[in-house]
Amino acid sequence: MEGKTHRNSKQRQLVLEAVQSMHNHPTAEEIYQIVRQKNPNISLGTVYRNLHLLTEMGQIQKLDLGSDSFHFDGICKEHTHFICEECGQIEDFYTPLSADIRSMLEQEMARPIHRVCIHAFGVCAECQKKCR
Repeated sequence: MEGKTHRNSKQRQLVLEAVQSMHNHPTAEEIYQIVRQKNPNISLGTVYRNLHLLTEMGQIQKLDLGSDSFHFDGICKEHTHFICEECGQIEDFYTPLSADIRSMLEQEMARPIHRVCIHAFGVCAECQKKCR
C-alpha cells in the first residue's frame, strides 16, 4: 500500500473513530452497529471495505483469533492479546516480549521482521471467579 494515497472519506473516518473508541476489539458487525448510529445509510459492505483499507494503511489491526469473525484493534503499537477461552474477552497487555522475539527471529532467519503478533489464551479473572 506504500505510495498509494487515499482520499479521506467521512465514512472511513467514522469507521476509524468507532474502532479507536471501542477497547473490546470489536468485530465488523459490532463496528457497523456503532457507525450506523451516526450514519444510518452506511452499508455493512462499506464498513468491511473501510476496515480492510484502514488495516492496509496501518491505522488499525485486524486480529484473526481462530473464531468465525475477525476482530479489530485501534491500537497499532506492538502489544500482546490475552483471549479468554471461556467468554471470548480480549485484553491488551504490553511487554517487551514482542521486541525480544522479533530480534531473535531476525538473527535466526537473517532477515528483517516487521511485526510480531502474540496471542495468549487462557481464562480471564472474571471467568475464574465464576468457576470457584
